[in-house]
Amino acid sequence: MLAPWSVFASSVIWLSAALCSLALALVLAACGDDPAPTPEPLPPTPAPATPVPAAATHTAASQLWRDLPSTSFEYTILAELDPTGREAMIENAVETLNEYILGDSTNVDAYVRRGVAYTAMYYYSWPDSDEGFIEQAMADFAKAIDLDPSNANAYIGRGDAFYRWKQLDRARQEYDTAIQLLSEAIGTNSNDAETYIARAKAYRFRSDPDKAIQDLDAAIRLAPDNPEAFYIRGHAYAQKGEDGKSIEDYDMVILLDPNHVHAYNMRGFMHVLADEYDKAIADYETVIRLNSNFRWAYGNRGDVYISLGEYDRAIQDFDGAIAIRPYTVAYRGRAAAYFNKGEYDRAIDDYSTAISRNPSHRQTYVDRGDAYYMSSEYNKAIEDYDAAISLDENDAYPHYSRGWANLSLGDESKARTDFNKALELGYDIDEIEAALAELKKLEDNG
Repeated sequence: MLAPWSVFASSVIWLSAALCSLALALVLAACGDDPAPTPEPLPPTPAPATPVPAAATHTAASQLWRDLPSTSFEYTILAELDPTGREAMIENAVETLNEYILGDSTNVDAYVRRGVAYTAMYYYSWPDSDEGFIEQAMADFAKAIDLDPSNANAYIGRGDAFYRWKQLDRARQEYDTAIQLLSEAIGTNSNDAETYIARAKAYRFRSDPDKAIQDLDAAIRLAPDNPEAFYIRGHAYAQKGEDGKSIEDYDMVILLDPNHVHAYNMRGFMHVLADEYDKAIADYETVIRLNSNFRWAYGNRGDVYISLGEYDRAIQDFDGAIAIRPYTVAYRGRAAAYFNKGEYDRAIDDYSTAISRNPSHRQTYVDRGDAYYMSSEYNKAIEDYDAAISLDENDAYPHYSRGWANLSLGDESKARTDFNKALELGYDIDEIEAALAELKKLEDNG
């Protein structure tokens, strides 16, 4: 029979994006929601390092556009506060910026913000990924840079756009340019906390949490009541694996801003890493109390309930998350709960939905293959393990599991090949030896 299966309960928090470098985060693009998961997006980037031209007084838009998001990640934050209204929010932002730019075609920040909005439109056009949006974003960033070549925000925005577009090398180049500009700004004025924060974000994207922390330390010395600095430093410490310091920073964010739902959400996940499940559940419950539409909190709590073996409560939470706005990982989480309850048909249904939404995510094929195996549908299990191997041939587990499926079908030759391949790729030697012993027993009984 199949060796005990270790449940893969994906965290809805998308910690990967929060804890990994820009390059590693993109690897997980297939895991998510809607598009590339940025579970805990960075807070908004502050004003450019160079002055922005004064806004003209001409329409009501001149009073509205300055409140619009200045990074695509800020749109992700806002979208999670109201998932059902995200498209309308972004479309309204573009309309407001269009109106303003018609009246003042020289305002750099307006072009940057519209480029950011188009980047968000591209991000949320997944899986179709309408490149027309990214082209419009690039045109706006190019216009902003043409008007002001030293505007750091324009390069950060264009870096975000390249990141969303999965062009990491070009994204890094943009962030490096932004770092250089921000460093020059700090050399001119070393007492601006917001400039240190902006450079810290760029360093995090460049996988340099140590430099990010140095900048955030400086920002906190200058502005000790700024929750954003503590929030980003919490991410940077988490990126380094310093979970205790990360939690301390999220504690400070919550002290300074008791309604900061993202800080509770992140602190909850850090408690999960420390096996402090009661504290994690308490944080997720606080998020839900503050914002009942924050779907990640339901999904994150569902993952905790899976870890605790409370599968019915987990299913209720994933139901709640999906009811707010469906996303792939919630289906996978609910499938894992059904699997552990032995309700394999329901697990297969949810894994199938996840695959239809994101057909390039390897682990979902593995998980559905396991559910097919436990349902004695060995040929379908093999098809899923084949699909997983085609996406990553160096993953030992699907080779190992396919070996058991082949063995169950009586194909001992293929089973031996799979087990040996799994061993070659580093799968647990004790389990492989047990599988090969079982195979030998069957061969001997011929």
